[in-house]
Amino acid sequence: MSLLDNKSSKEDHLAIDRFEKLLRQLLASYTEYQKQIITLTEENKRLKHLLEASKSNLSTTQKNTPVSLDQDLVQQINKYIKEIDLCLTYFEQT
Repeated sequence: MSLLDNKSSKEDHLAIDRFEKLLRQLLASYTEYQKQIITLTEENKRLKHLLEASKSNLSTTQKNTPVSLDQDLVQQINKYIKEIDLCLTYFEQT
């Protein structure tokens, strides 16, 4: 009987070790995702702030002065902001 108990105890110990290892890996992944979310959130805020600042700077220029706004750049920034928003939404849901 003690041999069975000993074998069962070893199997239980191995199962617990595997579970703890998996749990540590999951926690490390979760921590990494949280860091990425924070980084993306900060980058998104900076992009939005820069976009708004550029818009307000353009609106304060003299109306008689022709201002050429690079629409491609604005569209690209807006695209990046939307992509970051989508990533943040995905990360928050997972």
